[in-house]
Amino acid sequence: MNLKEIRFLFDYTQWANHLILDAAEKLSDEERRRSVGVSHSSIHGTLVHMLGAEWIWLERWRGNSPTALWKEDDYPELARIRDRWTEVEAQRGEFLAGQSDFGLARELRYTNTAGEARSYSLVRLMQHLVNHSTLHRGQVVAMLRQLGYEPPATDMLFYLPHAK
Repeated sequence: MNLKEIRFLFDYTQWANHLILDAAEKLSDEERRRSVGVSHSSIHGTLVHMLGAEWIWLERWRGNSPTALWKEDDYPELARIRDRWTEVEAQRGEFLAGQSDFGLARELRYTNTAGEARSYSLVRLMQHLVNHSTLHRGQVVAMLRQLGYEPPATDMLFYLPHAK
């Protein structure tokens, strides 16, 4: 996989994440926080988890190993989640701008939140993050349906007409 393909995957991820955030904005705070027994209990909790995962992986790619993910209470309002997500996306864009096809293959060592040392190629970790986001968006879609809302279509096929 090359840098152009990785950028495409992150552009898709960003597009799809924004659709999910837009859908979450239509809910009341109570609906966003309602436990529906999926993923991180609620839409709010799952969004915070997704945002935290995007941040922690970016930090690891930059050579840092944070010791914990964010908690739901760290981002009590949806507006704060969206604002922080915009920052993480911009920082990821800056990081990607400094990468090359060759650099994607390099081994990246980090320590996970359990204190265990790990090492994988940067490209595999990037693919993991895209997959992780897709998994949790699907869970948010299921939660939206459980709450009686029509969720957005976030499959990659729906992104293709918007692709750069």
